Amino acid sequence: METANMMRVNARPGSYGGQGQTPQDRQQQRRQKLGALFEAVEQGNLEASKLALKMLMHVDPSLAKDVHFVRLSKALDAGGMYLAQQLVREIKTKFINATPLLVHAPKIEPTSRLYHTEGMHFVDTRA
Repeated sequence: METANMMRVNARPGSYGGQGQTPQDRQQQRRQKLGALFEAVEQGNLEASKLALKMLMHVDPSLAKDVHFVRLSKALDAGGMYLAQQLVREIKTKFINATPLLVHAPKIEPTSRLYHTEGMHFVDTRA
């Protein structure tokens, strides 16, 4: 008789069923599900769009209160792919406009090793 014990070892304790994930993991899942939804809608695949929206809502339940996603859900339930494609364009525009356009680069303080001042001109000696 074989008495081998079958045990499951989790890398993260308490991470059964998606619980206990790091915020980065949840954010990555949300991005993946959102991308799948956008792709399915843009391709005009109604069933895949409905499934992708359901999976996205499971990952991020707060989207059930978002006006755009509520309208998208209603359009998909009614079978209106053209309207759903327009709504996806609106959602993408909303995301693009919500991201900061200006990325602040770290300020480099001039040091004697990197810059030499000669009157009013700065000479970059790193090159």
